[in-house]
Amino acid sequence: MYKDGHWGIALLLMLPLTGLFGIVGFAMSVVAVAVCRLPDLDHDHDWLPHRGPTHTVWFALGVGALACAGLYVGLLAAPVDLPAWPIALLAGTTVFLGIISHLLADALTVGRGVHAVRPFRPVSPLPLRFGLFRADSRGWNAGFLVGGIVGQVLALCWFYVPEIL
Repeated sequence: MYKDGHWGIALLLMLPLTGLFGIVGFAMSVVAVAVCRLPDLDHDHDWLPHRGPTHTVWFALGVGALACAGLYVGLLAAPVDLPAWPIALLAGTTVFLGIISHLLADALTVGRGVHAVRPFRPVSPLPLRFGLFRADSRGWNAGFLVGGIVGQVLALCWFYVPEIL
């Protein structure tokens, strides 16, 4: 899937949080979009197989935990008194969900063989594959992005002005 599609899937996955928490949920959605393409860092390094270790729940957990720990330490050192643990946990969870959205988006594509997403490797070699469309489909990629943006706007409207929906 291309970047537009990944961004759209991240926005769609985060819709419930925007609907539940308003601008805080929307901020979480922005963070999820910012990190959702991290698994594709395997494109930049020959020693990483595509849809390999960076396309697993273990990678998502690790990056989410690092974000949580890093923000927690940073907030403890901040000159203002903020609830460090809840904020850091929320941020780490958001990063985790952003990366999970990438795995879900790739699983929606036709990917077979080495291009299948195996989210629980090495514990389980089973692929997660729905095979609904090709990764290079401009229509699906654009559709997900537009759907994610429209969904986020509607979720914000629902939270702040429910009577208009």
